[in-house]
Amino acid sequence: MSKRKLKTTGTPLDYSLKLLSIKSYSEKSMLGKMIRKKFSTNEIAQAVKKLKEYGYINDEALAEGLIKSGKGKLTGRIKLSYDIYKKGINKQLADELIDKFYTKEEEKDIALKALNKKTVSLIKYKENNLIFKKRLYDFLQRKGFSSDVIEGILDINSID
Repeated sequence: MSKRKLKTTGTPLDYSLKLLSIKSYSEKSMLGKMIRKKFSTNEIAQAVKKLKEYGYINDEALAEGLIKSGKGKLTGRIKLSYDIYKKGINKQLADELIDKFYTKEEEKDIALKALNKKTVSLIKYKENNLIFKKRLYDFLQRKGFSSDVIEGILDINSID
């Protein structure tokens, strides 16, 4: 998809519909985009109200999609929470949805999959167990897994 400028002739509703035809936005990020285009506050409020009525802006559905996508990318709960928050979704709502749709058991399974995938590329460090475990730990931490989950998985597998 090319990075082209959207022409803003018309109402905030027209502008937001053009944006939403490309990708989904949270309410907060959509508000920010319309404010940057210098639409009036009253027009923005009306446009957001209509978008919510039609179901075009739904923070909960957007967060659920991001959670599903994050699971597929083997992402941990911590990074997932941060990514959802970065998209402009309320942190409390994000954490509630993560607790609802991403169980601790799923997180362990996903961390194990990520670990197995990464182990192959770190085989050259296999002789030095300390470096090997440290690299695996750091990798899982960057993927957003908690230290409890990481330590549990590294102990279970007892990589020696």
